[in-house]
Amino acid sequence: MAHRFVRMAGVALASAALLNALSAHASIGMPQHPAATSGGAWWGIDTVDNVETGNVIAQTKTDLGAPQFVGRYLIYSSELSGTEAQYIHQQNLSILLIDDPNRAFTSGATDAQQALAQAASLRVPQGVAIFRDVETSDPITSTYIAAYVAAFTGSGYIPGFYENPINGAFSDAYCSLVSSDPASVRGALLYSSEPEQTGANPRRSARPHFAPNVPGCANHTAAWQYLERGLFPTGTWPNVDVDELPARFSKDLWS
Repeated sequence: MAHRFVRMAGVALASAALLNALSAHASIGMPQHPAATSGGAWWGIDTVDNVETGNVIAQTKTDLGAPQFVGRYLIYSSELSGTEAQYIHQQNLSILLIDDPNRAFTSGATDAQQALAQAASLRVPQGVAIFRDVETSDPITSTYIAAYVAAFTGSGYIPGFYENPINGAFSDAYCSLVSSDPASVRGALLYSSEPEQTGANPRRSARPHFAPNVPGCANHTAAWQYLERGLFPTGTWPNVDVDELPARFSKDLWS
């Protein structure tokens, strides 16, 4: 995310066979998502800044190109308000929702319920995904992941995780559930932070082919933050990271 400027680079993709192994999530009452492909990806940004008061969208259009969606925080010190959400929608942009309540990861159920309550208070429609922010140093466990996903059951919202599939604890914790209790994570979407295109041109016109790193087990990786603001080349840029999301997952954004 824009407030954490450096992550370790990583390599390796999970195989297509593993992606196809993930079955429908009828057992926990959430809609099925096909595996992401590289065709027709939307281009967008995420930021900790209020895009209305900070004039971030106009700056992004001028310096980087026109985004199709904006990643903003449901739970954070600079969280999304109803007024800002309305402003974003008036720009004909969708919103990718991020949840960042703490770095403790002690109760997945509590954190998820807080995010769900905030989404309901903003009148976010059902069918929208909420991505729990997981940084490489965070002590996330399989217990937390399972509890976070389970709390979404019956809510109409889709659980997700912003994660580093190469470094940190997330991949091992997630893949242990895929192996031991796949029903506990069916329906969850992932938002990969790897590989970082360090020093690359951040403009929309120069965006890469959609090719995020993913965990080494069955998963639905729906978005890729391919370049953080702190890794942009030297220059004056808006305070945003740049992202891609296959068009098939655009229905999981708040539009």
